[in-house]
Amino acid sequence: MKTLGTGCALAAIGLVLAAGRPGEAQDLQQKLAAAKQSAAQNQQALRSYTWIEKVELSLKGEVKNTTVNSCRYGPDGKVQKTTVAAPPPAEKKRGLRGKIVEKKTGEMKAELEAATALVHQYVPPDPGKMQVVMNAGTASLAQAGPGVLVLKFAGYEKPGDSLSLTFDSTVKTMRQIDVATYLDSPQSPVTLRVGLQSLPGGPNYPGSVVLGMPASQVEVRITNSNYQKLAQ
Repeated sequence: MKTLGTGCALAAIGLVLAAGRPGEAQDLQQKLAAAKQSAAQNQQALRSYTWIEKVELSLKGEVKNTTVNSCRYGPDGKVQKTTVAAPPPAEKKRGLRGKIVEKKTGEMKAELEAATALVHQYVPPDPGKMQVVMNAGTASLAQAGPGVLVLKFAGYEKPGDSLSLTFDSTVKTMRQIDVATYLDSPQSPVTLRVGLQSLPGGPNYPGSVVLGMPASQVEVRITNSNYQKLAQ
């Protein structure tokens, strides 16, 4: 999955809030400028780190596949991954049972690829789509705790879906992204939760990413850890 960029999301949040409360537009624009600068600095700072990515694929609550990658940004700004631990090749079963297993595996892989592609339509959030939802009157802002706000966009990409952004009240630090959507129909739901964490004295990063397909009982859990500063 792609590394998250929060600059566009923060910009759109500022625009949406300003539209909802015109009297505070100037103050919000100042907060927006600070948020955009902070997001740009954060993304740039992450490029000077290496980290370990652990990807776990689960079926019916049981981990079936675990891959560990060493990650860093390349000169083109894209994440480069080197696999350091991967599961051994599964032993192929013969006969009719083998064909059934192969078919099921292929179907699960195709569904997972479709779900991942769908998630990329939500993350990172698109300012234009967020504004469309705001204009339609289906966006909402709620207090989720002291100094914590949640901005929810219902009908962001499809009828009945939602994109929720949790951030601090200064609109500077994104804490969490939640997506509730579906593949071909609401009977094939897809969920995504991205938990953002902070390095001591350093930038924020997507510490945990969980992609779920409840109908198929398939879940992908990505954990990013062991961030190390590159030698200068």
